[in-house]
Amino acid sequence: MKMNFKKVALFAALSLVAVSCQKTDDINPLVGSEQTSETIHVMYSINGEVFQTTLSESEWDAFVERMLALAREGYEVSFSKNRSSLISQSKEKVTFVTKDANKAHEWSEAMTDQGYIVTITFDQGTGEYTCVAER
Repeated sequence: MKMNFKKVALFAALSLVAVSCQKTDDINPLVGSEQTSETIHVMYSINGEVFQTTLSESEWDAFVERMLALAREGYEVSFSKNRSSLISQSKEKVTFVTKDANKAHEWSEAMTDQGYIVTITFDQGTGEYTCVAER
């Protein structure tokens, strides 16, 4: 299992690096310019191992799909947008359970847009996604 996790984590990290390394027309942020509204800074974890990446809005959708796929494979995944920590500072918690991957995707995107940290697990026995949002 540990070797399989390493392969999946490496694949996910390499996929995100490849996506985030594409040339963009952004002005160098070190010069003090503002970042475009399309830049999304993502903190995410796969079974507790934390990663971060920067995505465009168009890449965000594919990222959430990858997280759902990892959940279906038995991994617990968590993610947040725009440099939010993956550690919830308060006890506000919302849970959503569904068998529909599209609904899990839409709900997760909506909650991260509202500043929540979203954690997704998948129950192979029931076919249900359990999505928990905290902030």
